[in-house]
Amino acid sequence: MFGPDHYVPVLKVKRGEKNALQLLAVDLRPHITPLLEIVEWQRSDRKPTLSRHLDTAFKDLTVSLQRYPRCFLDSRELAPHGDTAAEEVFRRAVRDGLPFIPVTGISERADVAAALSHRERGLAIRLTRFEFEAGELSSRLLDFMDRHDIGFEVTDLIVDLGAVEDMVPEGVAWFATRFLADVPHADSWRTLTVSASAFPLSMRIVERNSHRYAERTEWLAWRDHLRDNGRLRRIPTYSDCAIQHPAGVEGFNPRFMSVSAAVRYALSDRWLLIKGESTRRRRAVEQFPQLAKKLVYGYLREDFHGPAHCRGCASIRAAANGRKGFGSPEAWRRIGTVHHMTEVTQALRALSGS
Repeated sequence: MFGPDHYVPVLKVKRGEKNALQLLAVDLRPHITPLLEIVEWQRSDRKPTLSRHLDTAFKDLTVSLQRYPRCFLDSRELAPHGDTAAEEVFRRAVRDGLPFIPVTGISERADVAAALSHRERGLAIRLTRFEFEAGELSSRLLDFMDRHDIGFEVTDLIVDLGAVEDMVPEGVAWFATRFLADVPHADSWRTLTVSASAFPLSMRIVERNSHRYAERTEWLAWRDHLRDNGRLRRIPTYSDCAIQHPAGVEGFNPRFMSVSAAVRYALSDRWLLIKGESTRRRRAVEQFPQLAKKLVYGYLREDFHGPAHCRGCASIRAAANGRKGFGSPEAWRRIGTVHHMTEVTQALRALSGS
């Protein structure tokens, strides 16, 4: 289905990320298969029921996925609500005509039965770091396949290293290589993907009203060590979590917690993180245009890719020029995600010569 010239971004199903998928250049979409995670629901959320929570998740999702050949759909964050929650996720995806492949795992996940009953387009198995470290991965994976009568040729295998922000590229590559060595029949799976994320857990690593660079460790590990690794029987597809740590921000409540205005901008081998100050001290609508000016016209302008790079970069210049509509954290999550996906997809195509 796809190989090492493809990209699998792991995205939370939230409004900013859904809008980012809509804004990505149409010619790049065939080279991307997003892995979409339905975010957790808690009874204390503003949405009073799980059904209302899913109404929000699926709103405009069909529009967001236009021109994407397929997506992976993962409901694991809803595990506390049992298998009925996963069944409802996949049922809604069928109802809306989404080109989805259900995601499950080999451990005791609540979504196994639901995923197996909605595998018309195949099945994705997401292996976790915990499962690798527990040992006997190969035998447990083969037992799962045999027990549920699943064929390799219709199964997408995702090796998920999780958060790696405290590791160096060589360490990530070593870890990934060991993990992949435990995968049986590497050439037989429909697709094989390695996913990881080095994006910082918190913007607290950046001082107020300053900037900092963070290494894109997962990308460097794949580009410089896995892509041409002669010890691997198969070169895996690249996957990351874009500009979000895998843990997400579902525990964040803006009614009680402070947030600072911030810009997250992908460069070729690192992220540029530009931070303002708390939006309680100074309104976000005032701060974001100033942060954009630093990137477009100020001392960080050498890092700016230019407005023609993508819709995200065009929005950054528009914000720097004073256009309204770019004064919220959600808008900048959309902008940063569009830019990141464009940067990665173009880099992968350049490496493959396509």
